[in-house]
Amino acid sequence: MADLNLRPMTLGEVLDHTFRLYKNHFWLFAGITALPFLLILVCQIALAAFGNGVGQPAQPPTISPGYLGSVMAGGTLLLVLYFLMVGYAHAATIFAVSDLYLARPATVRGSFARVGAKVFRILVIFFLLFLVVIVGIVAVAIVAGVVAAILRSPVLTVFLIFLAFIPALIFFCRTALAIPTAMLENVGAVRSLERSIHLTKGFGSHIFVIYLLAGFLTYAAMLVFQMPFLTLAIKSAASHTPLAFGIVVLQDLGTFISQVLVGPIATIATSLMYYNLRVRKEAFDIQHLMSSLQAAPTTI
Repeated sequence: MADLNLRPMTLGEVLDHTFRLYKNHFWLFAGITALPFLLILVCQIALAAFGNGVGQPAQPPTISPGYLGSVMAGGTLLLVLYFLMVGYAHAATIFAVSDLYLARPATVRGSFARVGAKVFRILVIFFLLFLVVIVGIVAVAIVAGVVAAILRSPVLTVFLIFLAFIPALIFFCRTALAIPTAMLENVGAVRSLERSIHLTKGFGSHIFVIYLLAGFLTYAAMLVFQMPFLTLAIKSAASHTPLAFGIVVLQDLGTFISQVLVGPIATIATSLMYYNLRVRKEAFDIQHLMSSLQAAPTTI
């Protein structure tokens, strides 16, 4: 990453360096993403084996309170594990990008070692983002319901609810740098959200383009690695027959591969955007140069 020279970059340059960094250090980023998602894959296969009754004749499961309880408990555990592992992979990728950006050696083990208990800040950030968006959408839905009751216009209600997603999208773009801030500046969840809103002021459209590109790549990977098995799952549900255990495993494996291949790209781009905006707005390049000169040993 020495070619960056800690200079301001355009959005095109950020994306170009994102894919260059991803290509040149593919195994580093794939290894970081694969480790936590491999654990999730094992849990998914174990739950699929439990639900399908591997080694027993295929038959629809008996719906009972015990069965429903076990499914809910397993689903909740898997959801918590998912967000925890996503947080670990996200944070470790950010540290790897930071090391490469600042011309320091980066390894899978070293990147994960720097995360530690900081991963819980990511969970708090996830929760705060979810809370703000849900409260906002519910508030708009209530207003839309009141307006619809007064004007008796269902079309207006749907339109107002649709409009609620626009500020939610803007909010997500403005808070996109919260996790890089929390990790690299070692600040709390609320402070990192405030810092992200400050840094992305005037650059929300850049973040939107990054999210749009990441979404397109995710969709493409899903089509390639998951769609054939999703089609089989839909046909199985329509015919009221359980999906074969082997198909379930292949479906989970396809999800795993697509996550490993596409998952790091958005994180790399937002991490580079974090440094780019700090260079633009806070003269991070000068700060880093001064710190490097002070840390360098003097010779006679």
